[in-house]
Amino acid sequence: MQIFFFSFTMGNNKHDQLFLEILKEDRSIVTFLDSVFGFLYRCTDFYQHQNDSQKIGFPAGVANEVVQKMFLRYEKQTQYEKQAAILGNIASSNSNIPSACQEVVVSDNADMDVQSTVESKGEGAVEGQTLKSEEKDCSEIYNGDDRGNYRWSQTIHDIDVFIPVKKDIRKAKQLKVKIDSLHLKVETLQPNGSCILIDHTFPHKVKPDECLWSLVGEHVQVNLEKKEEQWWDRLFSSDPPIDTKKIDTVVMASELSQEEHMKIEELMVNQEKRQQFSSAI
Repeated sequence: MQIFFFSFTMGNNKHDQLFLEILKEDRSIVTFLDSVFGFLYRCTDFYQHQNDSQKIGFPAGVANEVVQKMFLRYEKQTQYEKQAAILGNIASSNSNIPSACQEVVVSDNADMDVQSTVESKGEGAVEGQTLKSEEKDCSEIYNGDDRGNYRWSQTIHDIDVFIPVKKDIRKAKQLKVKIDSLHLKVETLQPNGSCILIDHTFPHKVKPDECLWSLVGEHVQVNLEKKEEQWWDRLFSSDPPIDTKKIDTVVMASELSQEEHMKIEELMVNQEKRQQFSSAI
């Protein structure tokens, strides 16, 4: 199947009003979900199994894995928000207790071998752009860069790449996207031949099996899952480095791993015990 589910950032609510109208009509979550999966059955090749004789659809088991991944993602988000609320309540009740944001600042800038100058390999390439721009959508270059023919943003866990395409590219089957652990290739498939949009090597490894892409409007959106949690100073090895001093290294509570949340909970319990002991004296 060529239409993959893109891993949108948390908080994307541009379709909420439409979904609310459908939910009001269906009157239950179960009926709403039945409508969604029924739509996928009737109007897409979501349930088709891709094989040597059939190029459409997903390989066996992949569609189920995508649905499961999305469910677990928002289930974890719910758990993290509850824990973040607890952290906020404890922090506000005692000014001496540092906030969750102060507790989980992550930065590995010291481990980065950031070059001050880089010879660009791309024709017509320019120096690294400012991380945030008032003229363009900052979310698309958050902790990343605008390279003209593509933009990218990152968290400590993953990277989103936005690649503009021509208006006549309206269907995912007009695209060919290949993601390897150290390489990304994106090309358009047209009657007069293919056109390569991206064909570059990453400076660090990604997890190809957990990377997703989709055609949204006039952009190809690619989500890359980093193999290691670290800040990248460039998307491709041939890119000039961004100013890593401007990277927002604060990790919100909703982005923490389960292990990190357990450590914070342990600190909270220990702090509460110390407060109770002090009050008893």
